[in-house]
Amino acid sequence: MNWTKLLYVLIIILLYVPMVFVGANVFFPQYTGTNSYYHGPSQDCYQKYPYGTEPDKLTQPQREEIDANQRACQEDFNKEQEKFEHGKLVYEGTKYVFIAIFNLVILLLALFLPKLQDSVTMGLFLGSIAATFGATIRYFDTRSKIGFIILVITFFAMLFFINRKKDNFVDWKEKK
Repeated sequence: MNWTKLLYVLIIILLYVPMVFVGANVFFPQYTGTNSYYHGPSQDCYQKYPYGTEPDKLTQPQREEIDANQRACQEDFNKEQEKFEHGKLVYEGTKYVFIAIFNLVILLLALFLPKLQDSVTMGLFLGSIAATFGATIRYFDTRSKIGFIILVITFFAMLFFINRKKDNFVDWKEKK
């Protein structure tokens, strides 16, 4: 086996996979970083002593009012959080479709561009498969139907690639 070619394949994979995910975050910046989880309103639903008194000095109507306000505040928080999470899933579904399409295009380029060296072809092939796998695991909860269709197409393109390039997969012997 030619270790230099294997090193080239590894270098391509190690640069390709993060490039895809960083690119996805650059082109789809919403819900990334500190905005990836719901922050909620700035108000505190559970103020301990809203009347400035000790809890045992509150009257029964005051306690009931506090409880009702806290429940209403928590319900509003939960509704807003559900809205946020739904929007995030839809957005991440779009991001997953972008990643899957990009990887499928790279896979097809590696398959049909005849002038590429074997190590470059294998690096692009394995990198696109690794990035697709990583994206599928990362965005599994999006339940994207379009993403699933693209994943099926990628699977069959991968099978076609392996079948077509099977002689180049392991035959990296040094030519003398």
